Amino acid sequence: MDISERAPLQSTGPKIWEASNQNGQTLGQVILAQVAEGSADIDISGLEFDFVRSIRVWDVRYYSHRERGRDDDCSESYNMRLGTYGTQGEFGWQRTTPAAVPQWVLPSRRCSSSNWRRGVGVEWEDHEGNHGYEWVAY
Repeated sequence: MDISERAPLQSTGPKIWEASNQNGQTLGQVILAQVAEGSADIDISGLEFDFVRSIRVWDVRYYSHRERGRDDDCSESYNMRLGTYGTQGEFGWQRTTPAAVPQWVLPSRRCSSSNWRRGVGVEWEDHEGNHGYEWVAY
């Protein structure tokens, strides 16, 4: 039996998919058409899309913790933000502090003459719950 002789698959998708499949398009064609029009409105609020909301982007514009002055005083200065995804995949930035970042972003907050960092880190949890991250210094 070749592919053209197979019986059509029964629709098991959500009602919105069943309604949009009335004209015989595949799911991929419907999504591609919506993306091309700039109106892809797909509900990703379910638990199966938690991996999207687990993505965090750590943008460390600069971090410095150095000795200042004659009395060995320490000065910590920074400009950092955290990017996260919302319920429907909307992305947003918020300011953050060194105390809020994971250790892989700032391995040391000790006062020293060479404690300086700049870069972007991305962390995530995959669909099986495995944690991962990547740091790119620049």
